[in-house]
Amino acid sequence: MAHLLFDGNVKNPLIVSHCPLGYVLKILNALDSKKEDFVEAQNQLLLFLSKQQVQCPRPIPNARGKYYSVEQLNGNAHVVRLLEFIPGKMFHEVEVTKNLLYQCGEYLAKLDRALKNFTHTAYDTHKTLWMLQSVPQLRDFLYALQDHQRKALCEEIIEAFESKVLSVLPTLELQIIHGDYNEQNIVVQKQNDSYRVTGVIDFGDTNRSPLIFELGIAMSYMMMQAKELASGGIFLAGYTSIQSISPKERGYLKYCVAARLAQSLVMGAYTHTLHPGNDYVLFTQAQGWVLLEQLWRDSLETIDELWETTAHQYLTQSNK
Repeated sequence: MAHLLFDGNVKNPLIVSHCPLGYVLKILNALDSKKEDFVEAQNQLLLFLSKQQVQCPRPIPNARGKYYSVEQLNGNAHVVRLLEFIPGKMFHEVEVTKNLLYQCGEYLAKLDRALKNFTHTAYDTHKTLWMLQSVPQLRDFLYALQDHQRKALCEEIIEAFESKVLSVLPTLELQIIHGDYNEQNIVVQKQNDSYRVTGVIDFGDTNRSPLIFELGIAMSYMMMQAKELASGGIFLAGYTSIQSISPKERGYLKYCVAARLAQSLVMGAYTHTLHPGNDYVLFTQAQGWVLLEQLWRDSLETIDELWETTAHQYLTQSNK
């Protein structure tokens, strides 16, 4: 991926309007490049969102009028796309404030409300290991965990997620979700003396799932970034100020959060077995394990009340 700056002195008759902040050239890996129907679905989704007051990377057509091409690079076929560059800093680059957490919730709800009206046939069959529906497959990767207590913890979570959530999956309404709303995909910009959420990037994990999965995934990352479980309540307050969640779905939320934390931690440990010299992967997981153990061992029965109390305290304080 490369950020390409716009040079006004270069005249290309095929480009009728310019993005002054430049473009991002994305070259997909060989495996993802085989899923051209999903690439096309992503492009159509981004074009749809760009008309719904959601700032996201809009695809740019190439000389043949297509939104991607397949090029031979080092003997392999790779999908190549050009997207508009979205300016700003990433959420992980700025101080985490309660107001920013609330805004992140609002922006995701706004995104999900827009996505509710989008459909594409590619999403009917699209499946990945990172969807929450794939949590049972984590059992195949538990060998990567050296700590037996952590392994037992993840086994408990997988079993609970299967029995409490996946067992009722047929009763939950599905729609397209972002699927990876985290601190590295949320764009913020400084306005006056504070940061505002202004955009979202990376739609490579979009999939068709229940909305409560979207919320569980996002809350996991927000709490890891804020380094405390209570912060999830502020994010949840922002989300539900725009998008309602039924009491039944709220009952599933803590299991979705735990499942995503376990998913991220187990797959991170697996990645480390493939690249044992990269200790950064394990370092970044430390906070995740702390939160997961707090949630599952200490707070499972009280976490809903904690989120509700934290949200109420934030909403009733005079200075947000």
